[in-house]
Amino acid sequence: METGYGQIQFKKHQTRKCMLWCTFPTNRENVQSYKTLFCVAFTTNCILMAALLMTAYYWKCQVQTSWDTTDKQMCLKCEDISVHPLDDTILLEDFQRKDNGTKCCTKDKSHLKHLVHQFLERNHRLYVAKEGITIPKCTDHTNEKKPACRVVGIDRTWTGTDYDDRHLLRWLNIADDYYQNPGVTFTNGQLKIITPGFYWFNSRVTFRDTNVTISKGSIAFFHTIFRRSAEYPLREDWKLVESAKTRCKLQSDFTDRISFLGDIAYFKKGESVIVKVSHPEMVSLSARDSFLEVHLY
Repeated sequence: METGYGQIQFKKHQTRKCMLWCTFPTNRENVQSYKTLFCVAFTTNCILMAALLMTAYYWKCQVQTSWDTTDKQMCLKCEDISVHPLDDTILLEDFQRKDNGTKCCTKDKSHLKHLVHQFLERNHRLYVAKEGITIPKCTDHTNEKKPACRVVGIDRTWTGTDYDDRHLLRWLNIADDYYQNPGVTFTNGQLKIITPGFYWFNSRVTFRDTNVTISKGSIAFFHTIFRRSAEYPLREDWKLVESAKTRCKLQSDFTDRISFLGDIAYFKKGESVIVKVSHPEMVSLSARDSFLEVHLY
């Protein structure tokens, strides 16, 4: 089909023209020229993209270098970064104080990291303290005292009837340091359980040097708490806890040997708590040095 001058011509096997800047081949002869044109266009686009990226990077670097940071600093309230008042003189010495010492400021990079660390450390400790503290609710509104007893002082006038009894401590009830609640009785220098249950029991014994013949050579000191049964009086006492201390032969000076024992055990009605030691004559008579206590757990 042919038309007049200036109009589009459509012929078979000819190139079709369009409004775009590219052309599309319609025969094999123009394929090579199309490939060359495509490569040139692709290369041009890559060069333009690279130039654009380089321009953006250069502009970014110029902005960063042009920003003057000499007068820039970070400030926080000193109370917000204080971990403990006694440690502030050391932990906050790197910061500059402003506003009458209420603000801690810094513009040094290393000190800035320290400032942020102090802030996070304080908030972490406050969170742990808040979450870790629990106030238990009291459900026991009774004023009834639990069974308990404390005895102090030792009766050295009692020597015992056999070997084991000679090592038994017979306690006294000195008024200033002695107390007794219902449920536990004090008879014959022993604590007797009336109310059965789990009891916390403890005893302290202090051995002191005296003018006795055993002070020569090596000595072994034993301190033991026993349970004495009321149902089976002939049965051997049941050992609960025991400690042993020694004094060496070559030790020139004798220092106080202190032994403290304690534990929790279940006691039946009528059972007694007793204390035996290896050297009763060396036990201190002071209420502060030697005593026996039981408390219902």
